[in-house]
Amino acid sequence: MNVMPGVVFEAERPRETAEFWAALLEGELVGGDHDSGGYDGGRDRGGRDAGDDGRGSHVTGGYDGGGLRVRLPDGPTVRVVGATAGKPAKNRIHLDLASDGDGDGVARRGTQRAIVDRAIRLGAARIDIGQYAGRVPVPWQVLADPAGNEFCVLEPRGEYAASGVLAAVVIESPDPHRLAEFWSGATRWPIVRTDPELVSLRAPGGRGPWLELLSADPCPPVTPRCRLELTVPPGAPDTAGADTTATGDAATGDAATGNTATGNTAAGTAAVAPGAFAVEADRLCLLGATRRGAGRLVDPDGIVIDLAPGG
Repeated sequence: MNVMPGVVFEAERPRETAEFWAALLEGELVGGDHDSGGYDGGRDRGGRDAGDDGRGSHVTGGYDGGGLRVRLPDGPTVRVVGATAGKPAKNRIHLDLASDGDGDGVARRGTQRAIVDRAIRLGAARIDIGQYAGRVPVPWQVLADPAGNEFCVLEPRGEYAASGVLAAVVIESPDPHRLAEFWSGATRWPIVRTDPELVSLRAPGGRGPWLELLSADPCPPVTPRCRLELTVPPGAPDTAGADTTATGDAATGDAATGNTATGNTAAGTAAVAPGAFAVEADRLCLLGATRRGAGRLVDPDGIVIDLAPGG
């Protein structure tokens, strides 16, 4: 199974942040009521409905592994859970959004300026993380979501023509070439581009967002506040015969620990075979990951990985 890692953000106001990403990425928001007040249709700060332009999001009921989850049509999920700590520095993981050029005919995603304007209406803010320090201004725009998570809106780039709204999940690393070997094995995605400062992975089918490893020195600190998520396929065989309690199968989606439910079929989550989490954890450890508790590991750089039920 080829897996695009999902991204998990912690936020002081999870619903606000989840609604922001659902509207901006044109995704479907699922999950239970984790704070007061119902979903308001994705209204921006000015009271406009995010669906006014026909590209809003909607909510379906049911528990989906803890927190609120934004499902994308062709890509990873973005899960938002309650904050367990403050945000001390720039995240090591961020999202890159794709844009269309002015002469692309019928815009599928919108121009860079239109996406930036829309993100700000929905609650984003422009930020400076040093992108203006060089002699030549960078062509991308850097913003932060309502919880302070950084993301970039890219200028039009041909390599992201088939990526949809989300161009890439980007991981900063002191050694992206070494880390790319781990993530290629973890996702079963081939490495398709290798530059001195960047390594790119792509799904074998050539569609959906990229996974990119970017050189950073100094590298931002690793914290659970922004982490990655890998899914365990429904019905995965129990080849390890492990105790399900020890591997996270009895977890309930507690945001403080990162554990996720694994067999909640009544709430719309497909059942995962007993021991499947142990099998996947063992596979990732053979690739270089380290266990950090039930349903949680860290990659060779120390980035937190949550295991979640697929389906």
